Amino acid sequence: MKKTILLIALLVVLAAALAPAQKATLVLWHSYSGVRQQLFDSLIKEFNKANPAINVKPEYGGSLWSMRDKLLTAIAGGAGPHLAEIDSYWTPIFAKPGSLVNLEPYIAADARFNKADLARASLQSTQYQGASYSVPFNLSTIVMYYNKALYKTAALDPARAPADWSELVSFCQKLTVDKNGDGTPDQRGLTFPNKANMGAVWYWLAFFFQQEGKLFNDALNAGAFNSAAGLAATDLWRQLAREGLMSMSSGSADFEAELAAMELSSSSVMGRYRDNMGNARFGLAALPKGKVSATVTGGGNLAMFSSCPDKKAGWAVLSWLNSTQVNKRWALSTGSIPVRQSVLGTPEYSDYLMSDPKGNAMIATLQDAFIRPNIPEYGDASRIIAFAVEEAMINDQDPKPLLDKAKAEVDALFKK
Repeated sequence: MKKTILLIALLVVLAAALAPAQKATLVLWHSYSGVRQQLFDSLIKEFNKANPAINVKPEYGGSLWSMRDKLLTAIAGGAGPHLAEIDSYWTPIFAKPGSLVNLEPYIAADARFNKADLARASLQSTQYQGASYSVPFNLSTIVMYYNKALYKTAALDPARAPADWSELVSFCQKLTVDKNGDGTPDQRGLTFPNKANMGAVWYWLAFFFQQEGKLFNDALNAGAFNSAAGLAATDLWRQLAREGLMSMSSGSADFEAELAAMELSSSSVMGRYRDNMGNARFGLAALPKGKVSATVTGGGNLAMFSSCPDKKAGWAVLSWLNSTQVNKRWALSTGSIPVRQSVLGTPEYSDYLMSDPKGNAMIATLQDAFIRPNIPEYGDASRIIAFAVEEAMINDQDPKPLLDKAKAEVDALFKK
């Protein structure tokens, strides 16, 4: 009897050893749509084929404006994804309550993952309390795009964009045209997302930092944006709106349709404009200078949530998507700035930089790039600021009381 039981036990152990490993199925939320979604989905399909023990299911989680709240709700209800693309400033928002996996042990154990190779701006966005809780995937800065043909029509030099705020207003005045004489301009000088729910605060920050502004105090426990820098940045937007020099749309559609001659947008859309408009039709330049030159970094990181059932498999996905080869393909296809410095030295990317000066101009903006504060309170604070700026701009109101009120609301965030 004992021999029979022992034999059965051995057979069970042998069967378990010979049985195929259970496939890890991981859900990954992202914000991509259109051509970018097709590219991202193709990368995931390629990963799944090369890693038969892992099945990654990409799902559209919404825009980056809506997906943060959607993630918070899903996690609270135990129904969140295992992996996700997150905006580059979300890392501390999800790391603080323990929703994200600390990736340092996985980085230390992975000889292929070179942390020192990551671009400075990308690496800083992954950090919370000195540890990495996400990996970079998509890096961008705010740049200016301009239509060369419309510049020529306005007798402007198509080889250069406005150098400072004064020239920005002057260029906008020359490029704003009422073609049919009905009193409403058919072509605006400038367009960019200037509504709060379209991510306007990202653009406002660039103008704010150009006036040497500080969003928070040195202790990072109170707002400091209701300053001369905050007033100057908001007043410039008020002027552009009041004089009808900028479009109040989301941005890119007006620029592509030549309803606006200049656009402030992410460097990562350069690939789309190259494909849709033709590379010779538009120029790319750094933002017009205030007291100092400044832009703001953006982009997306990839994170693993604590609910991930197979964290080794989750790390395999993140590290592969962050690899030099994948990042090179993503950067070349989309126009995004590489998150890995090693991409810059690859033959394909070197050839790209030699063939198109826009690439060099885009990468050069990193030297003046500011990173959004890496604190949990920033996400909610940025929305409060955005609505105050929008109200001042649309209603042409004095921004001082609005920014003072916003500061009081932001200060309350630090007391929760």
